[in-house]
Amino acid sequence: MNSNSLLVLKSKRILFVEDDAITRTQISNTLKMLFKEVYCAEDGEEAFNLYEDEHPDIILTDVRMPKKDGIKLTRQIRQVDYHIPIIILSSFDDKNLLLNAVNLAIDGYLLKPIEFTALIRALSKAIKRTHTTPNVVTFNKSLVFNCDTKEFYNGSHITTLGSKELELIELLLENCHKTLSKEVIESKLWNYEIQCNSAVKNLVLRIRKKLGHNIISSIRGIGYRLNIDDAFIEKYTGGRDMPLRLSVV
Repeated sequence: MNSNSLLVLKSKRILFVEDDAITRTQISNTLKMLFKEVYCAEDGEEAFNLYEDEHPDIILTDVRMPKKDGIKLTRQIRQVDYHIPIIILSSFDDKNLLLNAVNLAIDGYLLKPIEFTALIRALSKAIKRTHTTPNVVTFNKSLVFNCDTKEFYNGSHITTLGSKELELIELLLENCHKTLSKEVIESKLWNYEIQCNSAVKNLVLRIRKKLGHNIISSIRGIGYRLNIDDAFIEKYTGGRDMPLRLSVV
């Protein structure tokens, strides 16, 4: 799965419905690595209650379940919501049941046992129908920052920064067209509290170790700025401050 698909899923919440406890645990553990929130139900009645309470972004449901099966659950949801993507899980002997889902606008179905790549492909395809572009910043071809989840994505790898590291990144993003002096950074991050002379330098070094040396540039005797995609800077500033990218604050 590419980083864009990972970003989309990571900002979403999924409702997973499966009556078999072992299968539910196994698949939900995988979903927790991919989604912001995972809500689990063991039958259609519990699932519909969770749907009404939690308002998930996508539903993954088994077909054969006690109390209310996946087809009846889908039909009940479609009476009030034709927007949410729904993917159905089935066994080979469930094909007749799936014929009843033809007019329920399902976004796909997966055969058990589920292959990981097939699961990712189906989820990504379904969610693309309804998602809006995440609030992301592109640093280069492989490194992006999700401003909503506060996470960095490098391919399929996720990196979470410490609180001060994140504060510095966000401060530099807010001033992406400028070079910030060490004194300005200290005043913003520590509110003029006394810090050792190397506090900012050490913070930058920690970020570089996690995200790569080139993410922050040091301008000798002046300060620091982000190395960021020029297309983002122009979009962020409207082009008005582009000549001041190396100006000092």
